Amino acid sequence: MTAIDPDSYTGLILRKQGRVLHAELHNPGRKNALNHTMIQELHRLWTEVDEDDDVHVVVLSGHGDAFCAGIDLRNLSQTSGPEKNSSKRLSVKGPRDTFWRMLDCETPIISKVRGPAYGLGVNICLSADIVIASENARFCDSHVKNGIAPGDGGAALWPLLIGFHRAKEYIMLGDPIPAQKAADIGLINYCLPDEELDAFVDKMADQLAHGAPMAIAFAKLSVNVMLKQLMAGAFETSMAYDMLTLKSNDVKEGATAFVEKRAPRFTGT
Repeated sequence: MTAIDPDSYTGLILRKQGRVLHAELHNPGRKNALNHTMIQELHRLWTEVDEDDDVHVVVLSGHGDAFCAGIDLRNLSQTSGPEKNSSKRLSVKGPRDTFWRMLDCETPIISKVRGPAYGLGVNICLSADIVIASENARFCDSHVKNGIAPGDGGAALWPLLIGFHRAKEYIMLGDPIPAQKAADIGLINYCLPDEELDAFVDKMADQLAHGAPMAIAFAKLSVNVMLKQLMAGAFETSMAYDMLTLKSNDVKEGATAFVEKRAPRFTGT
């Protein structure tokens, strides 16, 4: 059964190459920051991938020199009323659905990363089964820099990847991690020179695409059963804290400071 129509997507650019589907986050000029359309299409993508018999592997990347800068914080500082509530739902329900759908997708997913993977973007990136990055990539759960509790999966996933002390350091400080260091501490699989990234990813994707589909799918799902069990409580708690901080003065100050390109002045209110 063939389910995916690349022309029906506008926030993602889809390209089939044999058994491999290349899915590119596409928001030029905004470092592929996620808008409502992009998140809704990510939700749809993982279901359609599993229904498409021709797709055996997905390579997820970002357009140009960035993977994803997260959610556009200007929406939080400039909207009010119903639009503001919509932004809050986008930053709470959207990430939860995206995260779990990636884990439940039977088809293996490779994240190919250039440039920044920040905020929601980094946790979408790390939700893939294999993460391969250029040496110019940077990984950052940057929520606290904007007065927001980390609720996009980072508080639940990062400790399992790199240990509790390292995870708390990075998500409490919100500082970026260079790709080589991310590989050294186990946050990602590989860091490569930029000119070698595409060929390396293509080779791994091809190897997966020509492997035993059922065995690979069940291997992924078996590991993810344990991963989801370990993450579930922390994920929901962190999402609740995320929602709570979105109502604070600090998040308004963080979003305004981001737009004005200055250091925020947080008050804890």
